[in-house]
Amino acid sequence: MTLHRHRVTTFLATAVPALLTAALVAAAPASAATSAPAFPHYDHGARHADNIWAGYAATGETYTSVTGSWTVPSLNCSATPNSSVSPWIGLDGWSSQTVEQIGFDQDCTNGVAGYYPWVEMYPADSIYFTEPVAAGDRVTASVSVSGTSFTLTETDTTQGWTKTYHETGSYQLSSAEAILEDLGNRMPAVANFGTVTFSNVTANGVPLSGAGTMNSTSLERRTTMLTKNSALSGGNFSISWLHA
Repeated sequence: MTLHRHRVTTFLATAVPALLTAALVAAAPASAATSAPAFPHYDHGARHADNIWAGYAATGETYTSVTGSWTVPSLNCSATPNSSVSPWIGLDGWSSQTVEQIGFDQDCTNGVAGYYPWVEMYPADSIYFTEPVAAGDRVTASVSVSGTSFTLTETDTTQGWTKTYHETGSYQLSSAEAILEDLGNRMPAVANFGTVTFSNVTANGVPLSGAGTMNSTSLERRTTMLTKNSALSGGNFSISWLHA
């Protein structure tokens, strides 16, 4: 299993092609930094002794679409004042060198929770949206590809916004997944998210459990289990926090 994580980025922007990244960094207003996520996204390679993904991934087929929903969990930052997690939906990354993914960072920074939506075509940097997100919001995310044209969409039905990102490229399309990821350098503390439940997860238009070979993964620091998955039932499962 070769899991890849978000790369470092230092700006917020609405969803735009990755080729515009440099221009957006130069044009971003100084005030944008005050809303930036606290935990940068690093290549996972330095963390080879740890497992940075929790959730389920389907493999064994060519995957052209994945979608799923979840409710943004309320972070308990009292015991983990500087910590993070990131739930997302995506294609690739289980055994390939790319990930086409969309989701949220959920950070505890000095004991205060923050929520930051993003999209990423790894190994390109994440692109952050400026739309509001709060605990309890209902979120749906999807990634699809037709030929070499990708569409990545995230909707917060509670706040009433949708972001759609378009990209082109050729990718392996070897997995489809619903994941909760640890963020930051050297496997930092995992924010206490309680439980997050993914629902109606489909890959290639069928419930995830029937979309190929199922692979279950949990956050793990060396030999310490940090999360636990429930059983996968169709396209539904939960991930529970165990340890920071």
